[in-house]
Amino acid sequence: MSSRSQWLLIIGCVLFCDLIAKNDGARGQPNIVFIVADDLGWNDVGFHGSNQIPTPNIDALAYNGIILNSHYTQSFGTPSRVALLTGKYPMKLGMQGPSITPAEARSLPETKLISEYFKDMGYATHLIGKWHLGHTRWNDTPTFRGFDHFLGFYNGFTSYYDYVSNWKINDMDYSGFDLRKDTSPSWNDVGKYATDLFTEHAVEVIQNHNIDNPLFMMIAHLAVHTGNEGKWLEAPQETINKFQHIRNPDRRTYAAMVSKLDDSVGAVFEALDSKNMLQNTIVVFLSDNGAPTVGPFHNWGSNYPLRGIKDTLFEGGIRTVACIWSPLLVQSSRVSTDLIHITDWLPTLFTAVGGDLGVLDLEIDGIDQWSSLVYDLPSARNDIPLNIDEKTRNAALRFSNWKLIIGTSGNGSYNGYFGVPLAENIEEQPYNTSAIDSSPVGRIARKINYNPLSETDFLGLRRVATVKCLDAKAKRNPCDPASGSVCLYDIPNDPCEENDLTKFFSSVVRRIKRTLVNYRKDLVPQIETTIDIENADPKLFQYAWNPWRDCSDVACTS
Repeated sequence: MSSRSQWLLIIGCVLFCDLIAKNDGARGQPNIVFIVADDLGWNDVGFHGSNQIPTPNIDALAYNGIILNSHYTQSFGTPSRVALLTGKYPMKLGMQGPSITPAEARSLPETKLISEYFKDMGYATHLIGKWHLGHTRWNDTPTFRGFDHFLGFYNGFTSYYDYVSNWKINDMDYSGFDLRKDTSPSWNDVGKYATDLFTEHAVEVIQNHNIDNPLFMMIAHLAVHTGNEGKWLEAPQETINKFQHIRNPDRRTYAAMVSKLDDSVGAVFEALDSKNMLQNTIVVFLSDNGAPTVGPFHNWGSNYPLRGIKDTLFEGGIRTVACIWSPLLVQSSRVSTDLIHITDWLPTLFTAVGGDLGVLDLEIDGIDQWSSLVYDLPSARNDIPLNIDEKTRNAALRFSNWKLIIGTSGNGSYNGYFGVPLAENIEEQPYNTSAIDSSPVGRIARKINYNPLSETDFLGLRRVATVKCLDAKAKRNPCDPASGSVCLYDIPNDPCEENDLTKFFSSVVRRIKRTLVNYRKDLVPQIETTIDIENADPKLFQYAWNPWRDCSDVACTS
């Protein structure tokens, strides 16, 4: 070989290796992009069988990844976030009760978070959107709990355009600005629609990311939670106008909010692809709990045909929309019915990025599901203590195919079936598989996949992922735990919780009760707190919600 040929070969190899490196993105540890929807209903994505609200990007992500049809969370936002970030059951931290409210002197107890574990492994860590784990002190806030950067809000909700969060506390109205960039109020972002703001920031983080280092980014959307009273639901009018087939104006606005959330998923996916990071990235999408169709802060979401809503331990409150996508998944484009709990994500993703499970807190309850997800192996999880609330005496356990519910939340008024599609409220729409294929996620996934899915494949997966209640002729034994009854259901065969089997399987009831008693031994009583509005009043901090107690490193001023 001539010297000229040798040089050409060397140059060619260098260019080829550079191309491969660019296509692979960050070498070694995969990037993690974790997208959390807020109060999204089971029936409000297309891949679960509903035609009301097109979600082409979310559907494409689900069909090209793994649909997690038995994914469980807690029934409120704060406990779900506790479980996700700590890998521990909230009842072991005294956080099993309702979500944190403003001026409540309660925060996530000191324990190592997923952000801190990933930061220790060299990850750049970003939280975009909702925190809702307390902000009594600066040390309780995201940039002091393992996140390098934060753009979002501290409370349970804020408004979608002006970022003002209004609350009634001790029969008085309080109002404060709630949008932060790291530790400073982000006044300049007023007027930008929240879902778009968080999406644009996520895209900017990806574009500016140094791909020599791995990225851990959690996008915890405000959508589709309600905002302030008087303007519960907000979306751009041009998006609302796309849903004229939905006659109920509130449901129509909700649909537009879901649509903007779907656009966000597509934009983030496109940004990862443009940055050549996608081939080495794991994307998770889930909702923190079911939709609150009725009741306080109801958003007109639908968990149909599942029973119950947010704030209940019926399936509609805790069995959530969820999927995972990654080129690292060997067995994908399937529907998994294996049990998975929100606590499982910490050890699962830690294993996925090459972490040593031995360094994790020994008190972690989450189970490593990575091999199960990658290779479609049986899950190691056999049961889930869905919650034990010692104050309301409401508890539930999913054990293999069984589920036992004891007691109820509130007065039991949310234990029924809500969000049933009514013919007079909607003009039935066809399911548009072409839109899924041509969506940003669908188009990019088709480019990446060795065996791209067809529209027929989409429909097949959708049929499997669609919940089917008992046959109309099947015998039913109704059960309402609000009456004092204990209810037992065979969830795979009765996902809509219509047929109580307590009197037929008394031994199963006894066994599950014993398991609940064992879990009860680790319960820490709920943290008792006070509402300290006199010191937390936003007017003391330039009318912004702000940490108000003794602080370190940052002064207690806005």
